[in-house]
Amino acid sequence: MSGPARQRGRFRHIVFWCLYDWGNSAFPAVILSFVFAPYFLNNIARDAVSGEAQWGFAISASGLIIALLSPVLGAFADRNGRRRPWLGLSSLIAILATAAMALARPEPGSALMVLALLAVANAAFELGYVFYNAILAEVAPKQALGRISGFGWGAGYLGSLAALGLVLVLFITPDPARFGLDRAGMEHLRATPVFTAAWFLLFAAPLVLFGPAERSSGAPASVIVREGLADLWATLKSFRHSPSIAWFLAAHMFFIDGVNTLFVFGPLIAVGLFGFTEHEILFFGVTIYLAAGMGAFALGWLDDLVGAKRVLIGSIAAIVVLSVILSQVEGKALFWALAGALSIFFGPVQSASRSLMLRLSPEEQRTKLLGIYALAGRATAPLGPAAVSWVILQTGQQRAGILVVAAFLVAGALLLLPVREVRAPAQNAGARCV
Repeated sequence: MSGPARQRGRFRHIVFWCLYDWGNSAFPAVILSFVFAPYFLNNIARDAVSGEAQWGFAISASGLIIALLSPVLGAFADRNGRRRPWLGLSSLIAILATAAMALARPEPGSALMVLALLAVANAAFELGYVFYNAILAEVAPKQALGRISGFGWGAGYLGSLAALGLVLVLFITPDPARFGLDRAGMEHLRATPVFTAAWFLLFAAPLVLFGPAERSSGAPASVIVREGLADLWATLKSFRHSPSIAWFLAAHMFFIDGVNTLFVFGPLIAVGLFGFTEHEILFFGVTIYLAAGMGAFALGWLDDLVGAKRVLIGSIAAIVVLSVILSQVEGKALFWALAGALSIFFGPVQSASRSLMLRLSPEEQRTKLLGIYALAGRATAPLGPAAVSWVILQTGQQRAGILVVAAFLVAGALLLLPVREVRAPAQNAGARCV
């Protein structure tokens, strides 16, 4: 390929890569946080406290699935040489499980079905990131990993905003409801999983179908799995010679679990404790994602300038301070404002974490190490929501678990300190994602 043709191809693949995050981010926004989770809390669960705990335990169950499968799938993809088919399969499972949530009637009898579908959908959604993250290294120049990673997270947050805006216009605001839906039977809320699944499918398809070219190794699956697992074990043992990777993965177990747990429980606290209405929780979500998207875009450039480690530690420190303050506030407006300020640092934590892992990973082991990275991100995933759920049940206070989350974040920041970051020379990347 000529230089200009190669650049056009790279630009196209970066756009497809960002579009995937734009599309799949509707799932955490609409299902996990701001629309379907409150529907479960208000209309299916027997009460707000037990409903929040059940939701957390379902997320914990999905974390166990991720912890078991992510390193195996990462090792397999490295040996097989193909990531896009696996990305497509995990995405399809998440999409189908999400769409099936529309069957949940506003009655306690639907709780078990919802929680089972939630565990499957969230596990498939997160497993997709093993392959999605690995594809970043194929589409972005090494010296621009931080900014392209930031663009991806930023696109995801903007996609969440767009999805929430359409949900508001199409399903929440109209009265009588559009499309012949019955508001009395909560059909306007039950339709949102179908919308989310369609949104995910539409914007995930370009990367899955037309992403970077891949070549299969041609080896039998049984050989790939056997050799991949043996290689995975050898990689884990080799971490004693790669202390920065080991320290980073240990840190990632804690700080990303803290961030994810805040995302899950923040909207539930807003609804259950502060009484946010359907409209208010959606505008609250807009605040969260707008702030997070701005942070991801802005600090993605800072990542390349000063390093991902510094961005990570600074962002985690800000989240800890603001979350502790948040656990003490009483008024709805102050809770809203502090949550928005805190959210500015969500995107930089997620983006800088991914770019730091890619910088630390040898190219030939990248997908396998990203599988272990996903495992590290989910090894404590059952613990975070479960710990918060247990504290909520023991104290009867929905926001008591915020201090548990703060402890996870502090532990992650301390474990980051020994990590030594290797950065590519700064130069013009020649690629954008807008």
